[in-house]
Amino acid sequence: MSNIKNQLEQFANSFADQSRIILKKKFLKTFKVEEKNDGSFVTNIDKEIEIKFRKILKRSFPNHGVVGEEFGFENEKNEYVWVIDPLDGTHNFIAGKPLFGTLICCMKNGIPIFGLIDIPILEDRWWGGTNMGVKFNGKRCKILKNRKQYSNLIVSSTSLLMFKPKHEKKVKTIYSKIGFPIFGSDCYSYGLMLLGKIDLIIEGNMKPWDYLAQVALINEFGGFITDWKGNQLGLDSDGKIVASIEKNHHKRTINYLK
Repeated sequence: MSNIKNQLEQFANSFADQSRIILKKKFLKTFKVEEKNDGSFVTNIDKEIEIKFRKILKRSFPNHGVVGEEFGFENEKNEYVWVIDPLDGTHNFIAGKPLFGTLICCMKNGIPIFGLIDIPILEDRWWGGTNMGVKFNGKRCKILKNRKQYSNLIVSSTSLLMFKPKHEKKVKTIYSKIGFPIFGSDCYSYGLMLLGKIDLIIEGNMKPWDYLAQVALINEFGGFITDWKGNQLGLDSDGKIVASIEKNHHKRTINYLK
């Protein structure tokens, strides 16, 4: 088993090196932008990276399935399935804001066992998974005990626009009870949680490629990441996410969201 884990780790990091080069090279340059049916935007660079990932994966692990934001599901019932968001934070990328990244997850029998978050412009990367630990730029992350009171927490959400009106009211209630919220960090927020900077993350309207890499990392780190009902996350989750390093904070937040 350790051998396959090493292979997964090496494959993901090798590809993240390649995606980082592409994103750094194309950042702040001219590229094509299209609006999707759901109102979000995609660039030709999102597509380029995902196509590259699928080709390399097929050569490296021909029996593995893949799920990607731009080109959908392929053999998603196989034992090993990779989930990729080639450019998480596309809107930031288009706007010239450097908080975007590549998310890579490997699932075994439907359970995330490996995750990677790469932030190209900042040259920051988190990776790890089940019984592997979590590394930040090659060094093992230290598990920090969160002794903060709920009233002092720093909470992150990508945007208030991701919540439906009835959910936005609940989320704003939580904001009123904590230290302060921050917005617009996308996948970078999860990395900051692993560094002990952000205490709680609340998201809505997410897709599997937006959160599954983080599941493997946060679970291995001893944190908690579930849907708003406290259920474990998978390919079929409803896209409403809450993550915390501290168990009681997580439970309290879920109670507010119910």
